[in-house]
Amino acid sequence: MSLNRNNVLLWIVVISVSINLFFVGTLTARYLEMRNSSAAPVNMRWVMRDLEPTAREQLLPQIRTQNEVLRPLRMDMFRAQREVNQLLAADPVDQAAVLDAFTRLREANLRYQQLSHEQLTGIFAQLTPEQRQRAFRFMSERGNPMEGGGRPGPGPGPDRNGDHSERGMHRPVTNPPAVSEQDN
Repeated sequence: MSLNRNNVLLWIVVISVSINLFFVGTLTARYLEMRNSSAAPVNMRWVMRDLEPTAREQLLPQIRTQNEVLRPLRMDMFRAQREVNQLLAADPVDQAAVLDAFTRLREANLRYQQLSHEQLTGIFAQLTPEQRQRAFRFMSERGNPMEGGGRPGPGPGPDRNGDHSERGMHRPVTNPPAVSEQDN
């Protein structure tokens, strides 16, 4: 049995619609997942990321409440940062005003950090050892951005020794360069 032109076009349309529905479903699922996790403050999303749905649902009300407490502190930090930026952009720069603004920014940041750390400690106390291990594993995978580690990135690049290796993967130096008297 041979396929005529109409049947071929019909199959192409069916396959195309199926693929499009698959992608629309995937995007919708990701959107709904992000919307559900957006109740968690930014500093808590990494903890919630690998939790089972039941554990996530148990912690979500508490985290939403914590988010409401943190939101004004976060807004204070943003306002203080805007003030610093405006004062630094002014001509002439009022050094005393900038230093005062930096003091307010530091204080807002410290209040936010303190409460954020207290909340994180409370959440971690409620996690099982396995859940805590997954959260720590996520943190160690991120690496130290100051050492070239971290999740996002262009891939292989020079490490601190100038060798090309996987980003964030550092080999121990086996033969350190000799230090001559000229280098001292």
